Amino acid sequence: MFIICGPGGAGKGSIVSQVVARDPSLWLSRSWTTRSPRPGEPQDAYCFVTREEFAAKIAAGGFLEFAEIVGELYGTPAPEVPPGISVILEIDVQGAAQVLEKRPAHTHVILILPPSREVQEQRLRSRGDSDAHIASRLELADTEEEVGRVLARDVVVNDDLERAVNEVCSIINRYRHDVGPPLVPGRRA
Repeated sequence: MFIICGPGGAGKGSIVSQVVARDPSLWLSRSWTTRSPRPGEPQDAYCFVTREEFAAKIAAGGFLEFAEIVGELYGTPAPEVPPGISVILEIDVQGAAQVLEKRPAHTHVILILPPSREVQEQRLRSRGDSDAHIASRLELADTEEEVGRVLARDVVVNDDLERAVNEVCSIINRYRHDVGPPLVPGRRA
C-alpha cells in the first residue's frame, strides 16, 4: 500500500492521477467526503456524501481511516483490491497516521510538499477555495508537514509536476523491488 499525503495545495491529486495513469498495477482508492465539489472538479474525484451517510459508514466500520479537516469529513473506505494490485491512497497526514497504525507492514508513506507557502496559497486559490478555507489550510500546513516528515519514508517537493511524478514513480518501483517479488501487472478495478 502506498500513501501519498501532505498539506492541502501540495499537489497530491495532480501527482496521483498521473502516477495511476502510468501504472496499471496501482489501484486508487476513492475517498469519501462531506464537502461539496469544487468548481470544475470531476464528480468522481471523491464520493460526495452527506454527513448522515458518512456517519452510517463509520458505524458500519467501513473506513480504513477518517478525519475531520476544516469542518468537513474525509475518509478512505476499507479497500477491496484484486490480487496483484497495489493500493495507492491520496489522503491527509492524519489519515496516514491511522493507516500506519492499522496496517504497518508493507505500507509506504510518501509526503508531498509545495515548494513554499506562497505557492501553496496560490494553488488553493486556483482551485476555488474560500479565503477562510485557505487560511485554515495554511494554518494547518506546518503541523501537517512536521507530522508527515515523521511518518514518511520519502519526501517529494512538488515544484515541477513532471519531475515530482517521475520521482514518485521511481520511489514506488524502488520500494516494490526492495520489499519482495514484483507484482503482476493487472487492470485497475
